[in-house]
Amino acid sequence: MCMIYSLGNVSGGHFNPAVTLAVVTSGRGKCSRRDGIAYTAVQLFAGFVAGLVTKLFHSAGPDSETKHLLQPGEGHSFIDAGLAEFFFTAV
Repeated sequence: MCMIYSLGNVSGGHFNPAVTLAVVTSGRGKCSRRDGIAYTAVQLFAGFVAGLVTKLFHSAGPDSETKHLLQPGEGHSFIDAGLAEFFFTAV
């Protein structure tokens, strides 16, 4: 919320695809479908690039032998993690 209040008037608060989807489908005319698709594509691409940069830093650092796997914690499945992600995105 802090980011939306501080930068919402500059960027419209489009910090992730869930926010963009909510703004486009709200019917208030704040963002066209065309702009929403562009925002979402750029957000997903930027997330992918951020993941690659993080992987690059971890592979070159002092703990390069340590594996940093992106997976659910012990005792949880990918379905559990996906449902939690979906729920907390909507909240």
